[in-house]
Amino acid sequence: MITSIGEILVDIFIDNNQKTVLPGGAPFNLACNISSFGGKVFFYGAIGNDEEGKLLTNFINSKHISTRIDILQNRQTTEALVELINGERSFKFVRDLGADYCLNVSNIQNESILNSNIIHLGSLMLSKRKGRIFFFEACEYIHNNLKAKLSFDVNYRDDIFTSEDEAKKIFVEAIKQADIIKFTSEELELLSGEKDIRSALKSLLNEKQIAVVTLGEEGSIFYSNNKYIHVSTFKLKPVDTTGAGDADRKSTR
Repeated sequence: MITSIGEILVDIFIDNNQKTVLPGGAPFNLACNISSFGGKVFFYGAIGNDEEGKLLTNFINSKHISTRIDILQNRQTTEALVELINGERSFKFVRDLGADYCLNVSNIQNESILNSNIIHLGSLMLSKRKGRIFFFEACEYIHNNLKAKLSFDVNYRDDIFTSEDEAKKIFVEAIKQADIIKFTSEELELLSGEKDIRSALKSLLNEKQIAVVTLGEEGSIFYSNNKYIHVSTFKLKPVDTTGAGDADRKSTR
């Protein structure tokens, strides 16, 4: 059993004045992907009591994904405005009153979470004080009470933090909590200050931690016990990479 915790939101695409609203959020995409491959998964997140929240609720019900979704009356479902240029995407988040980071540590005591082998945490919550409190309290509870491995996706979005220096300090502390960490090569260089991947990983991780570093068209690197394995990728022409790092788009699209 894998539990994924963090942002569930709507991705909004506008093309020629046509608006398309689709389910999204990296941890939620991950849960959908695991479910689509027949894996046992549980997702915990928060949405607003609004039209976007109803869209997400209907989607979850149609996919029969095991979840704990907090529906918050005084919050809005977080929106990600997605712009596509030559298949690559950029995001602008609408979340001043967003629900995605308003999570409660007491809900981790859900039976499905307690029985999980891996608990995965998303990163968008780290940009808000309320979300950071949840993140580090959740890590403490998991370490002290559960046998599950803790997984963390850096998924850095510069527009939701006050400054790059603030973000780097927060992420370095968050990485220390995890057993398994996923970076892009750009995120790894940003947080370590090292261009060389091996030097960067050694500067950020201890010998017990596992990492996966995605390299775009060059594939990925798997790191464990001071060993590095490079995995190549297939050459494809990108059309839309939204969600590509989190899940098979068929699972949420």
